[in-house]
Amino acid sequence: MSQPRIAAFARLANGNVYPERIISGQDSKLGRTTHGIAYDEVNDEIIAPNPLAGAVVIFRGGATGTEAPVRTIQGHLTGLSRPETVAVDTKNNELLIGDPGDRRILIYKRDADGNAQPIRMIQGPNTRLHQIVGIAVDPVRDRIAVSTYSRTGGVTGLVIFDRKAEGDAKPLGVIEGPNTGIHRLRQIALDPATGNIYAACINNEYLPPYSVDKPREGLAVDAEVPSPWSTGKEGFIGMWHVDDNGDIPPRAVVRGRSTGIIHPAGVAINPANGELIGLDSVWNGAFTFLRPELFKRAVDARPSGR
Repeated sequence: MSQPRIAAFARLANGNVYPERIISGQDSKLGRTTHGIAYDEVNDEIIAPNPLAGAVVIFRGGATGTEAPVRTIQGHLTGLSRPETVAVDTKNNELLIGDPGDRRILIYKRDADGNAQPIRMIQGPNTRLHQIVGIAVDPVRDRIAVSTYSRTGGVTGLVIFDRKAEGDAKPLGVIEGPNTGIHRLRQIALDPATGNIYAACINNEYLPPYSVDKPREGLAVDAEVPSPWSTGKEGFIGMWHVDDNGDIPPRAVVRGRSTGIIHPAGVAINPANGELIGLDSVWNGAFTFLRPELFKRAVDARPSGR
């Protein structure tokens, strides 16, 4: 089994390259199921959840090797059960945690440490939250976007809340339904300059025939991808806006075999360079797409034919 780690690559890294830095080891307090890390560029910190330990660990931005976190949020007062995804709001000095264990969002002071209590929580049947797998914040429009899925008839899509929502709050918008193309999704990213949300829609869970020892054997970008990937439910990265609501298609899509995207589980954006980065769990790699037009302005109207 591979060791839990966070790997940092150069922005222009390409091909089979070694990371510039790796954070790993027992002192790091990272877990095998760590997903959904976030980077605080204002305070130069890396934030990562550890679901198995019910903890969130914060590293300095330049951390490397077996370096320990500078802060750890953990304990009975934190309300953490199985934290899955994190986001940081540097404008309002808050840290947001999506916890599917109790189907809730917990908000802390950005510099929270130890057995810290959240300053507010969003939880309850009115929230429509289920398996929370992604969270992002828009401090410009005061919105929180959450990706959630359910196997029991609940919401599988994007749920939008007022940033100051608390308790059993109703969402401002819910993006779900057949027109969205979402069958299952994971992490999300949000561009506060435009209000655009980018969602990694993995859609299918497995790729049969599947070998644990050789999970990508026989696959190539130009190969005929076997069922269920040829059923019209291939994974994709879709873009919506925080003001969207209902069963609506994405405003932009990255999908298709030429992109290399098959099973996207993560997404990040670099608006300064007009870059969209997708993480694909079939290829175990990152794909960077140059789409500067997606970062210029929010789309006020859908293209004709949508």
